[in-house]
Amino acid sequence: MISLPTGATKLNAALSLLLTILILSAAACGPPFILPPLDKQKTSIASGEIRLHALSSKAFLETWGQPTYVYQAKTQFFPLESGNYIPHFRVTTGEPPPGWNATTVLDEALFLAYADRGELLGFIDNRLVYHERMSSEQVLAIVKWWKSEDLSRTGLEKALLAPQ
Repeated sequence: MISLPTGATKLNAALSLLLTILILSAAACGPPFILPPLDKQKTSIASGEIRLHALSSKAFLETWGQPTYVYQAKTQFFPLESGNYIPHFRVTTGEPPPGWNATTVLDEALFLAYADRGELLGFIDNRLVYHERMSSEQVLAIVKWWKSEDLSRTGLEKALLAPQ
């Protein structure tokens, strides 16, 4: 005699299948969830291989040293097809950035500005999402803009931005 699966058996089978799919999906996506070891990140940076979504701010700080300026704020980004996220302050008002995929990301971001290197880096969740090479003058102009943004914040805004 053949026994038909009961409701509990079907539920267990469905949960097992779902769990298997989730595990395989996470394993296939690897890099977005797990950063490479710090030493590997530092080696990559030192050799000029700046890879988006695979490098942390700590790796840059330990490789390049202290930046000219550090800025942290909730920031709107425009993700590009290349994987780079362009922050709103680098986009001309009313014009989409070239290669924009028509989505936006709003998140707490950390920016490291290296004027001497001509590098501007942006991180979300300690993962490099924005990298742009520019002249030292351009980096310093952005730093000046950030400083004016900080001055114009109210006490309440500053309290909300302070680490908890």
